[in-house]
Amino acid sequence: MSHFWRQLKKPFFVLAPMADVTDIVFRHFVLRHSRPDVVYTEFMACKALLSPKGRAPFIHHLKYTEQERPIVAQVFGSEPDDFFAGAQRIRALGFDGLDINMGCPDRRVEKQGAGAYLMRDPQRAQAIIQAAKAGLAGLPLTVKTRLGYHTIETASWIGAVLAAKPDVLVVHGRTRQEMSEAPAHWDEIALAASMAHDAGVLCVGNGDVQSREQGEEYAQRFGVDGVMIGRGVFGNPWVFAPRTERSEPEKLIALAQLITQFSGFWQATKNDGRLKKHFKAYVGSQFLRGRLMASRHSMEAIEVLSQYFYSKDGFSPIGFTNRL
Repeated sequence: MSHFWRQLKKPFFVLAPMADVTDIVFRHFVLRHSRPDVVYTEFMACKALLSPKGRAPFIHHLKYTEQERPIVAQVFGSEPDDFFAGAQRIRALGFDGLDINMGCPDRRVEKQGAGAYLMRDPQRAQAIIQAAKAGLAGLPLTVKTRLGYHTIETASWIGAVLAAKPDVLVVHGRTRQEMSEAPAHWDEIALAASMAHDAGVLCVGNGDVQSREQGEEYAQRFGVDGVMIGRGVFGNPWVFAPRTERSEPEKLIALAQLITQFSGFWQATKNDGRLKKHFKAYVGSQFLRGRLMASRHSMEAIEVLSQYFYSKDGFSPIGFTNRL
């Protein structure tokens, strides 16, 4: 069946779903600097999606704009019936596709029999895929997963996923046990891609890609149709564009833009502590990073950056704020 994934020019690039990161504000921030071909929402529990009371605290996860299309909603859960109804809900909300998270190692997710835990229950995973496909009624379904639970099990686990016929397979090239510590096993991603293509399924590789050029080279070398970038976007919202060296002022202005956006939408849904991971990613100066880490709220962080620019030759607070 034709769907938007098959219309993308290969290799296509995807912004990975990241909890507490890839909300509407962060996605627009990345799109302001470079353009992935597909973006994902943060993940959301199927049960929360289906419950008006449970949905309320997380409804911001599902906010999106037309400029973001194609946009895929990611969900997690353990009950096929929930996925059937959840898929219907995602379709009604106008998303371009649905992704099932079968790789998250968070213990709170695994305790629900969801995320990476599904690698230990292939039959349930297959039932979930089939139920979601039925609920989507033609919208494309992707499955994002890993190479195995304790050890690499590409042939058996990926084979089980492909037997249920998702439209797209996204492979994070590590096991659940490895978390994000070990280098991604792109040789195993290549095996998964070969298996996917034999099954008529597209395959996206994910792991350790830091630039568009590297992604293009990996796509050719390992035979994937697309490349997903997650951590590579931290400190580098230009990652989906052709490589260009960015100066310190450019990076700090981008950080200030991100903080400014945080003080609006994010302030209502997330605390200022979420910014600290971005301070670490954008700032090379140990002195400036320390001052930012000590800031108590987003507006104080903006003031710290403004003072830093003022102290540098050729910059002023006026020039700094005019570029936000």
